[in-house]
Amino acid sequence: GSIVVELVTMTMPIAPLLWNGGSLSEWVKEAQGVIEWALGKISSPPKELGENDLRQWQDILNPVAKDQASQLNISASGEASITINYTINSQEANAAQNFIQKQLERLDETENNVHLLKVMYWYQTKFDRDSSTGDKVIIEAISRSPVKAIFENNAVKEAMQEGDPRFSKPWHKLAYVVDVTAQTIDGVPKMYTILQYYPDDTFDPQE
Repeated sequence: GSIVVELVTMTMPIAPLLWNGGSLSEWVKEAQGVIEWALGKISSPPKELGENDLRQWQDILNPVAKDQASQLNISASGEASITINYTINSQEANAAQNFIQKQLERLDETENNVHLLKVMYWYQTKFDRDSSTGDKVIIEAISRSPVKAIFENNAVKEAMQEGDPRFSKPWHKLAYVVDVTAQTIDGVPKMYTILQYYPDDTFDPQE
């Protein structure tokens, strides 16, 4: 069977774009960006998402996530017969919903648990997308020692490893600006969770 979901009560993410002169096809592109971010395919969403935005996306994905035989189709036609189609299945919707839930939980953390805009550089890394071990970084603002690092979104790590064409140095010799949480034992940082990084702020630490 199939499920038809009325999105009348879920149109808040669309309305601001339409009110600013945007088209529905532009929103479909934005929706695709949000979902691909939630699936770890890109490192950041197309725009900043607040708590209300995240909860609305949870609601939109919820019917598909709950029905293993369903899928979500988002499409729009624009001028010059331009048609944009984007489809995700139930498994992808479930994964995206879980990621969004983590983002909501992160918003609930107190500001003291999140270190914003800290300089990070690599100590060692493991080239394995499916592995959560082997990565260590140094964030001197928190600790001068190398600390195990995990990434809330694999796309962030992969984006760093692609390098930056602005620099002749390899990616692991560059410094990155990140948002990070630190878990400690007896007050000593033992694991970082890299939440996101700011590509435009990457720099050569020797300059």
